[in-house]
Amino acid sequence: MTDLPAAAETTPGSSSGRNLPVAIAIGVVLAVAFISATLWSPVVATGFITVFIVLASIEAAAHLRELGHRSLVPVLIVTAAVTPVATLRAGHLGQMGGVLVLLFGAAGWMLVGRERRRALARLGTTVFLGLWISFLGSFAILLITFDDAGPARLLLAIGATAFADIGAYAVGSWIGKTPIAPSLSPNKSWEGFVGGVVVAALVAAVVMPLVSELGLVEAVVVALSVAGAGFVGDLFESMVKRDLGIKDLGTLLPGHGGIMDRVDGILFALPVAWLVMVIL
Repeated sequence: MTDLPAAAETTPGSSSGRNLPVAIAIGVVLAVAFISATLWSPVVATGFITVFIVLASIEAAAHLRELGHRSLVPVLIVTAAVTPVATLRAGHLGQMGGVLVLLFGAAGWMLVGRERRRALARLGTTVFLGLWISFLGSFAILLITFDDAGPARLLLAIGATAFADIGAYAVGSWIGKTPIAPSLSPNKSWEGFVGGVVVAALVAAVVMPLVSELGLVEAVVVALSVAGAGFVGDLFESMVKRDLGIKDLGTLLPGHGGIMDRVDGILFALPVAWLVMVIL
């Protein structure tokens, strides 16, 4: 979520140094592809999500390696490929299987490998990336297989997060004056955050009862929850990037940065959406 327009690094047709037309085009293509996969079937959606998680893991690991933070990339790739598929097949047990693949795979790789220097740092980076990307991402599979309304539940979680992001940017650019965390992300304002939450709730209230069997109350409560969770996820990645001294965690998505720069809020929103739906 980028609420207040950056004072520096701006170019014509861009916001905060990004090519806005390209960013919009890439965003639309990804949105159409994801929605189509989600509505097609859980298997197709799982395949789409798996590819995204694998690419995000490879890209983030490669970018961190350039900064001197090495991880066990083969373990991350296997974890990213196994966890969504296992979750589709076995739900929570599949998720736990993915976590075990990550932990045992990382430990085994270090034990049989020739290089064991900075073992704790490499293990820590590997487990961190695996949990952040593969484990949190697998909650998308739990949502789409939740019940017959699974596709609507997944689209609600991700759509509300996206509209909260858009609303936060629009309102923050308009009236944003009070930074939330200036030391981490000075462009995020309280006005933008509140605006994003309101926009997400309004869109969910209007759209979801029309296109699914989800009730108005459930749609609004989920939207409010994921809007907050998505903001925390975005701020969390800002903290990581600030610590690393970088602007983006990759370059695979023109106009957006890396995959993680686009899905940071979504990854935090997915488990919160699932938990709220279970409670409701």
